Amino acid sequence: MVRLCVIKNHLDRMGGEMTDSNDTKNDDQVIGTITNKRNPDQVVEVIYLRNENAFRTSGIRSLLNMKEILIPVYMVANDFQLVGAIISEILERISVARETGIPFEYARRFEVLDRVYTLSESGDFMKLEWE
Repeated sequence: MVRLCVIKNHLDRMGGEMTDSNDTKNDDQVIGTITNKRNPDQVVEVIYLRNENAFRTSGIRSLLNMKEILIPVYMVANDFQLVGAIISEILERISVARETGIPFEYARRFEVLDRVYTLSESGDFMKLEWE
């Protein structure tokens, strides 16, 4: 849980907040939440999907009418803090687009700290991966 605290500090600087949670739902575990500090009613959960060996967001579709994000376990294991920061930034961009009335589309390819990431359609999700 120390890693969640580290990511919480990073998200605090970015305008989001991640908190620990031990709730379970259908054998999937909520490992934390990201809260929009400007609009605390906007909360997105990060859930571990045991059967898919992946993490996913929960709340993007209901709050912002966009596909949820699927994150492979290997990415989270490699750099939990960075993955949380990327999700927080994506949520911020969706939220700003919605507030300003500008259409939003997930970037298919983007770079963070000299590493290229992709978001590709995967069923009901946008799957985050690196190249």
